[in-house]
Amino acid sequence: MSDDFYTMVDSGDPAPDNEHITGVREERDEGEQTTTQAPKAMYAARIAVYDDMLSTPRVIVIDPQDVRTYLEETTNTVYQCMKEQGGHISLMVIREIVENFIHAHFAEPIISILDGGDTIRFADQGPGIDDKERAFDFGVTSANSNMKRYIRGTGAGFPMVQEYLENAGGAVSIEDNMGSGTVVTVSLDPKRVQEIERAGGRGAAVRPETEQPTYPLPGAFAQQPMATQQMPPLGYSQQFPQQYQQGYQQPYQQMPQQQYNPWAQQMPPQPYQQWPQSFQQQMPTVQSSQQPAAQMMYPNAANQYAQPQPDVFVSDRGNAALGYLAQNQACGATDLARAFGNSAPTWSRTLNDLAQAGLVIKHGQKYHLTELGAARVRAQG
Repeated sequence: MSDDFYTMVDSGDPAPDNEHITGVREERDEGEQTTTQAPKAMYAARIAVYDDMLSTPRVIVIDPQDVRTYLEETTNTVYQCMKEQGGHISLMVIREIVENFIHAHFAEPIISILDGGDTIRFADQGPGIDDKERAFDFGVTSANSNMKRYIRGTGAGFPMVQEYLENAGGAVSIEDNMGSGTVVTVSLDPKRVQEIERAGGRGAAVRPETEQPTYPLPGAFAQQPMATQQMPPLGYSQQFPQQYQQGYQQPYQQMPQQQYNPWAQQMPPQPYQQWPQSFQQQMPTVQSSQQPAAQMMYPNAANQYAQPQPDVFVSDRGNAALGYLAQNQACGATDLARAFGNSAPTWSRTLNDLAQAGLVIKHGQKYHLTELGAARVRAQG
């Protein structure tokens, strides 16, 4: 079975001696044969399956055994658990990274299955990878002749994993483990992909408190106080004309005359002519209180579509995406990657930021400009 699974390598049998040439049988002591053999799997592999984040994981242990059977059983078990959780990661991705445990001499491998199977994290306590960026270049490998008895050793593993995940809208990262070793994370989950990308230079710790919000920015609504904040004080005692205030201070018999005469004189020529200037300046704001309650609860509603907010930060990549949408009506991350370069996950994150800012909206698998986004494009054009 294992021979069928790893057909790209040799059978693992000892290399023949030169007895058929020299006629002399070569003596090999036990220590000499040990040095020519590939590394043995001396540590058990632990597979942690997280059904949810509120309970401890289920742990499956792959006992130490010969390398070929060990790699096969670990790969198949991880793939089966991933599929049971509902994940969509390719078997090729799992196999390539499991095979890399041979570079760590199989030192304490731990595999975690997260996010409904769409995220898998491979960790070990081996010597680690010094130049993690070069690991994504084709042909770069540290596999020696002994390791190549069990793996291809051509340096194609991580580049193939990267290509697959980028085309599928996912991401992969290589980081240092605590103390020693390497942590490789592959994911197709959108939130986890953003977490991986925010790690930036690989090796950076990722925590919720280090996340920098992109929207709303501080003071984004400072120029748009709610209408209730500008309403005149209760009773309007300070904003009524002085003659009305005096009228209420007069004796009772004088109140009808001073209360109604001003209205009779002022309403025909011009209503509210004698109202204070401060109240007139607040009238437009008071009118906004008559709008539907939903528009007051959501600052990015219809009243903002007419005037783009200048304090909503949009990156150069975001502006490029808005311009592309203005010309093509709809697009996805793959369309932007083909048009401008960069990876599809990078554009996926950009589109998500624009959607949170209310500039684009997603229908199905494509994004479209909102009225606010279209107004911003027109303002910049």
